[in-house]
Amino acid sequence: MQHSNTIKAKIIFEILADILKEERESQNKSMRQLADEFDIQKSMISRLENAQNEPKLVSLLTVCEALGIKPSKLFLELENRLPEQFSLIDE
Repeated sequence: MQHSNTIKAKIIFEILADILKEERESQNKSMRQLADEFDIQKSMISRLENAQNEPKLVSLLTVCEALGIKPSKLFLELENRLPEQFSLIDE
């Protein structure tokens, strides 16, 4: 059985993935276009958008910059989409 924090972290990663993908698609850009335009790896964008790995902060900041969004907007949207009373800390 997975540790509850692992399951909760997966929720966070999936929401971040959705937000980044929605933002990229709202700009009518493919992963390849975004990667080529800003000289970043398409595989990094793909991993973030598919919640395949725990995202590195630098990767999130890089993609935010490429998309022209502030990291604070990304995290505010994450906070808004998390389930009510969501917590990584079990009491």
